[in-house]
Amino acid sequence: MSVLVLGGTGFIGGPTVARLLADGVETAVAHRMSHEDARAAPAGAASVVLDRRDPAAVLAAVRDLKVDTVVDLIAYTQADTLPLLDALAGEIGRYVLVSSVDVYRNYEGLHRRGRPTPIWDRLTEDAELRASRFPYRLAKPRAASDPQAWMDDYDKIPLEAAARAKAGLEATILRLPMVFGPGDRQRRFSWAIRPMAQGRPRIVIPHPWAGWRATFGYVDDVAAGIALAAVHPRAGGETFNLGRANTPTNIAWAASFAEHLNWPGEVQLAHPDVARGALAKAVSGLDLGYPLFVDNAKIRRRLGYAEVTDFDEVLARTVADEMAR
Repeated sequence: MSVLVLGGTGFIGGPTVARLLADGVETAVAHRMSHEDARAAPAGAASVVLDRRDPAAVLAAVRDLKVDTVVDLIAYTQADTLPLLDALAGEIGRYVLVSSVDVYRNYEGLHRRGRPTPIWDRLTEDAELRASRFPYRLAKPRAASDPQAWMDDYDKIPLEAAARAKAGLEATILRLPMVFGPGDRQRRFSWAIRPMAQGRPRIVIPHPWAGWRATFGYVDDVAAGIALAAVHPRAGGETFNLGRANTPTNIAWAASFAEHLNWPGEVQLAHPDVARGALAKAVSGLDLGYPLFVDNAKIRRRLGYAEVTDFDEVLARTVADEMAR
């Protein structure tokens, strides 16, 4: 078994490569030869210099390294992914598309891109998908020179469909939750950790945010799921949700961090119209009447997946990373 990881030096990619290597899988990392990428590649992985947007270069690496499986962590748009699927068809045993829970209908309502009826049950892999496309497209397109211009054409739904339909390609699709842990650029739990670490006597949060539920996944646990799906014989042709099995509310997450930090303060709930601060501003555009928690029993049942990191260690590493910033 030989695996090529596209995007293997990033936040999720690095731990995924490390997990594959720990499991004894021959692994190669594709990158564009920046010094930062070269340092980020885990020791023991073969290093391949290429541009993922060049399908011929990826195919050449697949053939040179006799790769069985390609894990694609950076499939974002049809323009940069459909040619790659064409190139890989008939050349590899499995293509692992790392997708997102943003494909589900509730995500559309959450970001006010529509007003579908909320789904209150856990979202299974068969749950209804968004009716709208391009969830991050702006009313006025981003300039071509904008580093985030690709977001106007980002959508995992057509990529999933194309991967499933491609003849000569066995696709495995993994829908990732909100991923946190060391290296998380979105700093998903900064709103709780920072004021607690600073010893503030209270945290004031909007009450809809306090009760909102979404599935999160610690980065090393998510990486273990991706690595498992890359090599497990029963993963081929399947779609799996990833994430922690339990789905606490945000106020319950705050309680977990408070206990870990021995913070004696108080979490106060405020009406959204009077809440202040970065968190209130960040969630003001969301309709928190749409939960985003998924059912990930399928990957646990079919592949035997389980988290690899103790929850106390999850909290400790996340807190240490936030405090270091």
